[in-house]
Amino acid sequence: MGIMASKKTISTPYGEIGLSESGEGDPLLMIHGLFASGETFNELRERIPKGVRAIAPDLPDCGDSTANNAFRPTWDGYARSVIGLADSLKLDRFDLLGHSMGGGISMKVAAAWPDRVRRLVLVDAISLPYPVPLKGRLPLKPILGELLFRMYGRKMFVDYFENDVFFDSSRMDRDKVLRLFDTFANKRAPALEALRATANPSPVGEIVEKVSCPTLILWGDKDALVPLDVGRQLEGLIPDGELHVINDCGHSPLEERPIEASRIIWEFFKRGIEDISVERSHSPDTSKINP
Repeated sequence: MGIMASKKTISTPYGEIGLSESGEGDPLLMIHGLFASGETFNELRERIPKGVRAIAPDLPDCGDSTANNAFRPTWDGYARSVIGLADSLKLDRFDLLGHSMGGGISMKVAAAWPDRVRRLVLVDAISLPYPVPLKGRLPLKPILGELLFRMYGRKMFVDYFENDVFFDSSRMDRDKVLRLFDTFANKRAPALEALRATANPSPVGEIVEKVSCPTLILWGDKDALVPLDVGRQLEGLIPDGELHVINDCGHSPLEERPIEASRIIWEFFKRGIEDISVERSHSPDTSKINP
């Protein structure tokens, strides 16, 4: 509890990426969702166990990150940005945890670079077709939608988190949401492109069955944005997937039910750490083998 996080900015092929890092051990990249930042994982990081190096980046043009001209705000573009960050951090293999849009991005990474991803956690992941709420559809209308999106104010932004993201809005950190709005207000164009991607998850849905690593699927049963049925479908499609449901919880279990969500997630990764330790103890010492 209370583990301090170090903040830094990393130069990557797709821009300057701000991130927070806690702990030491096997690396875990934590990828946030739409209109969010690495702060999504603050509560989870407070409960980090030994043996885990938790890294929470802000995606390009989110939070403290800035994209360059090489970045494209598409599912493929976001996935490549995650690999670009991993390369810049010199991470050969790592675990992945993705929330919402970050879940879909993480699935793309795990499917396209299976040799890089050891284990995967999907939290209310945008992945398969789902009924996009009216608030998400209106800004996608030509001309009028873009005008509406430019007028999207603080009150509407907070209302979205209170009534759509959270089931129990009393658990929402209003100050954090207001910080997210300040970033959103300055980066509306890339935010709209990200919204367009989330409204069409077909590039993720078509690769679901290619996710071969052990996968924890975590869902809030009262998710008003991406229904629990999507999580059930994922469990059936991912060969090594297991679904855990948190009751009386909305779209962001990591923030709304952090104690229960953290317990489920860290127990899943604890299994992974123990398995990796066994593998290492049985590996030959190649340092004494002549080339």
